Amino acid sequence: MPGVSVGILEDEIPQARLLAGWLESAGYDVFHSGSGKAFLAEMSEQSPDMLILDWQLPDCEGIDILTELRQSRGFSGPILFATAKNSEEDIIQGLDRGADDYLIKPLRKGELLARLSALWRRTGGDAADRIELGPVSLDMINRQAFVDGEEVKMTPTEFKLAACVFSNAGRLLSREFLLKEVWGVDAELDTRTVDMHMSRVRKLLKIGPNVGYCIKTIYRHGYRLEAL
Repeated sequence: MPGVSVGILEDEIPQARLLAGWLESAGYDVFHSGSGKAFLAEMSEQSPDMLILDWQLPDCEGIDILTELRQSRGFSGPILFATAKNSEEDIIQGLDRGADDYLIKPLRKGELLARLSALWRRTGGDAADRIELGPVSLDMINRQAFVDGEEVKMTPTEFKLAACVFSNAGRLLSREFLLKEVWGVDAELDTRTVDMHMSRVRKLLKIGPNVGYCIKTIYRHGYRLEAL
């Protein structure tokens, strides 16, 4: 994708070269680091649009790099985990800590490029800068939520769920659709995960009569954002 840059954190050199080759053939600008320390140093000099992180590294874990980038350095671009760690707990932890998608090795070129393109559309260059609905405003660039001008602290997953629902006002969204769009995986995750996060979104953004909208639960089907 011309004009879009990707930073790769991968300690296995053959794997890193393979990924870089795939991305460069698709038009991405790429840089690579093989350790967490080197990657963070590189991030101080580079300004990539998107990141691909491995989990198991020689000097740290990718999940700690993810936390550093999201919480301390304020990186707001799409982040994809590409790792051999494949348990449901690992997937949930990665996504809840701020990853936008999760791929399990061995990677496939077509799927990786499709996931990156979808992430860029969903959270990057093709997305609206701001979504507003009544007194609620979502800043898609900085991933900040506001109610009546006051910032509301949300986890990355809560923000993505709110953005997905707000972007599809009036549309019935199944739990399976939300799992794929927000959590970014087709894994058989317990759909109660969606219900729990939706409850948090309602509470944090004060969705209800006071804002003129409700997130209605459609029995056995999913959710729909409706005007009151």
